[in-house]
Amino acid sequence: MIAALVTDLIFRSRIAATARAAEVTLRVVGRLEDVTMLLAAGDLTLLIVDMDGPEALASIRLAAEARPRPRIVAYFAHVQTALAQQASEAGADTVLPRSIFVQRLPDLLRLPGQAAALQQ
Repeated sequence: MIAALVTDLIFRSRIAATARAAEVTLRVVGRLEDVTMLLAAGDLTLLIVDMDGPEALASIRLAAEARPRPRIVAYFAHVQTALAQQASEAGADTVLPRSIFVQRLPDLLRLPGQAAALQQ
């Protein structure tokens, strides 16, 4: 399963539309509690995290410690370089500026097991 922790409603719609076009199942959530439940189910293969959200870092840390561990992709506004560093330190596998994330999103959704090829 693929999940996205996104609080921005417009971006939620954009990610969901890309997932539909890629014919993948995506669960969009807005709270750490939701991420916790998905991780507990044990079938989360990819977690996408919007670094603008208040629970972004906590979600990354939680997912990074989960077993099985999902691939974690975080995105940030290009001016938030400190958040990008924090996401990497918290355990995100791939951290991208929002503009690059949007460009790569179809590939990120199609290749949940190939994080190394998409690392920046």
